[in-house]
Amino acid sequence: MAYRIKGGEAFSEGIRRIAAEQIEKALENLKPTVKDKDEAIHDARICIKKIRALLRLVRQSLGEKLYDAEDANFRKTAQLLSKVRDSAALLEIFTKLNKHFSEQLTDDAFADVKSKLIRAKSIRVQDRKTAMAEAAKSLRAARRRVKDWPKTGHRGAFAKGLRGVFRRGRKSFQVAYDHPRVETFHEWRKQVKHLLYETTMLKSLWPKAMKASKAELKHLGKLLSDDHDLAILRKRVVKGIDEFDKAEIEALLALIDQRRNELQLTAKPFGERIYAEKPTEFAARVEAYWQAWRSEVKIDPIAAG
Repeated sequence: MAYRIKGGEAFSEGIRRIAAEQIEKALENLKPTVKDKDEAIHDARICIKKIRALLRLVRQSLGEKLYDAEDANFRKTAQLLSKVRDSAALLEIFTKLNKHFSEQLTDDAFADVKSKLIRAKSIRVQDRKTAMAEAAKSLRAARRRVKDWPKTGHRGAFAKGLRGVFRRGRKSFQVAYDHPRVETFHEWRKQVKHLLYETTMLKSLWPKAMKASKAELKHLGKLLSDDHDLAILRKRVVKGIDEFDKAEIEALLALIDQRRNELQLTAKPFGERIYAEKPTEFAARVEAYWQAWRSEVKIDPIAAG
């Protein structure tokens, strides 16, 4: 299930194939028989994110009505899973934070917080099963709809789609540092992930160059995801502040804020490099990759749409 356009494959055909394959992969992860349900939910959510990135790439050829409907449907499906993923994720985020500051902390640091996160995770087991079943039902319906997506026109739309994603990412990067809030960094993170998945999809155009771009975007996405995860943990701790010892919580919040600041400072030069080009220049460069690749693999121009 390679998430990329193949040599000799019509672009529009590849778009529908990739969407269908990601749906199948997500459905495999949502089977009630999977052993590690938390990991399976995580993987299914990534599949949905990849589909939403694909939608943005061919937004123009889908048309606004179809694009809006499909994006909304996949977003709702992802939200079903994110609600039950949070409890498991919070414990993972907390553990990762403690590991980062392990030299400053004792083995039983914030033990009360950890125990409550463990209990919260166990309580959500039934909710998790229900969410997986509902998400699978939604994806089976989406599988049928993908077959009716436009059969042509996507090739002509993809440069504009790339330009739009790059422009939104570039803008959200600027906004995040001009107005540093959880919401602005989260928006930038989403745009980085869209560009990462689109770069992955187009890797065949020039593997060496696209692989380098993918590596930069992947690392940046990891930094921003860690930052967002800590913001979620902070919100949970503040929300239940009366449950915990005040001094312990103040110390935990200070570590969260320190780590988030480190991550944001580290992410900035990556953003500066990735978004050094203007959106039109970026799209033109990838378009040039496409033209060279199409000539090399001898894709029929008529079939290339």
